Amino acid sequence: MKPPEDCSPELSLAVPEGWSFSLRLTQGPDGFHGGVAELHEGDSLRCRMQLSNLDRDRAAALERVAERVRSWLAEWATRDHSGSTGFADL
Repeated sequence: MKPPEDCSPELSLAVPEGWSFSLRLTQGPDGFHGGVAELHEGDSLRCRMQLSNLDRDRAAALERVAERVRSWLAEWATRDHSGSTGFADL
């Protein structure tokens, strides 16, 4: 298995102002891509996605990641962020 490759610049993904996105992908012996995506709001980690069996084709795998991240951000935007949930930062 190849070591993870940071491909954040390779994936054109719009995130809200003040947020950052990073993605590390590997291609396993079976040919499928997988990895870890992280979304930070400022210095706070808000989401870490463990991604597996995305696709054998790298472009298709990156598009699947983009869909998942866009979906997560849309859901996050609908949440009430006005009070303390009692949860700690990831």
